[in-house]
Amino acid sequence: MKHIYALIFTLCCIATVSAQGVVRVGLYAKDGQMVYSAPKSSVAVTVSVKSTHFVPGEFARYAQKMLGVRASLAEKRQTEILSAAICDTEPAAQAVEPVTPVAETLLPIYKTDNRAQSVEQQAAAAAEMIFSLRRSRKELITGDAGENVFGAGLAAALAKIDAMEQQCLDMFYGTTTTKVDHYSYTITPTATEKNYILCRYRDGVGVVPVADLSGDPIMLCFIPSAVDSSSMPLAGEKDKSKAPFLIPAQCKVELLLGTKTLAAAEREIYQYGERVVLALPVTK
Repeated sequence: MKHIYALIFTLCCIATVSAQGVVRVGLYAKDGQMVYSAPKSSVAVTVSVKSTHFVPGEFARYAQKMLGVRASLAEKRQTEILSAAICDTEPAAQAVEPVTPVAETLLPIYKTDNRAQSVEQQAAAAAEMIFSLRRSRKELITGDAGENVFGAGLAAALAKIDAMEQQCLDMFYGTTTTKVDHYSYTITPTATEKNYILCRYRDGVGVVPVADLSGDPIMLCFIPSAVDSSSMPLAGEKDKSKAPFLIPAQCKVELLLGTKTLAAAEREIYQYGERVVLALPVTK
């Protein structure tokens, strides 16, 4: 009877061990085949960075004179980390949106002939085009012009005027482009190293290589907890059937930008775990 209770206790311990992520290691037979087990844990990280780039218009210095509103003359780049996450598996690649090439305009929209003009004269022509388009828009909306233009035709005409006006306004007030870049990293830690620099981040530039010391490091840090094997059926000298197992360590995983925490998670990591020899149930 004592042997039966001991067997039941051992089986319960083995079930508990399996639930805790403990796995057998080394070379052993399983289902009639030889297998080799050396488990390792990996952690995937994703970082999304938004970049905004402002390019001043070629007629920016004439905006106050021609349009009555001052325009920025300085080019600007801004970046920010939109999101960061610690994942169990490497995420699928982000879909890349197709970029439609913009047809090159050989003759600016504000020019009606190919006569040479100074930059200021070109700015004056573009400004006059803006005011002319606005007069045309008002006349279409109020019905002073194009009494036969209505419905879809009116909408198409207004949309074309809006596009032409915006093209001229961009020459004074510049353009701003925005994009979001997604970066993915997979780290398989070693037992002797807890901190891993993935890349560096510099404000106004974005993600830069690890070797670029001008940026702050984006680092993945593992903080393992002590492994408690007291509840495990540890094998003794009298146990005839035993095998090595690996108990993973419960780790706090942090993704840091300098000293700022971008993301945090709890993960079981085998590399920081404890190797033990457990007693196996003996069947007769």
